[in-house]
Amino acid sequence: MAKNTDFNYGSNRERTIGDIQDERGLGGPPLLKGSDIPNSQNSVTIIAGELRESPESFGLPAILDLAKPVFGREAWAVNITNLRALCAICKFRDPNSTPLSKLAAKLKGKKLKLVVVMVNNPKEKRMVRSLFVET
Repeated sequence: MAKNTDFNYGSNRERTIGDIQDERGLGGPPLLKGSDIPNSQNSVTIIAGELRESPESFGLPAILDLAKPVFGREAWAVNITNLRALCAICKFRDPNSTPLSKLAAKLKGKKLKLVVVMVNNPKEKRMVRSLFVET
């Protein structure tokens, strides 16, 4: 689907900050977030594609590309807690000494269940939906 680059999507609707953020992203594929999962669901199953180190300017250590898009998203930003959980799933004993490339090789093609959990977001000063790997 082509993205509308005009200032207005329709005669009565101005583009929102969220529209611009979704359109521009961070230079990569759209990232899956807890807020993308419908409130009626408490988990989602993904199929792991490539696991890669995130850019230096990015706040999290890794990005997992999804083998198939989920809710229109093509990747998931992986925090250190989830990286450790992925190491446990792949039977690595020490996450701190596990090479990312070895973890990536073992993860590719695996089905993973992500559970929606409410967590505190200090930037927004409120509870938000976040995704954690079920081990």
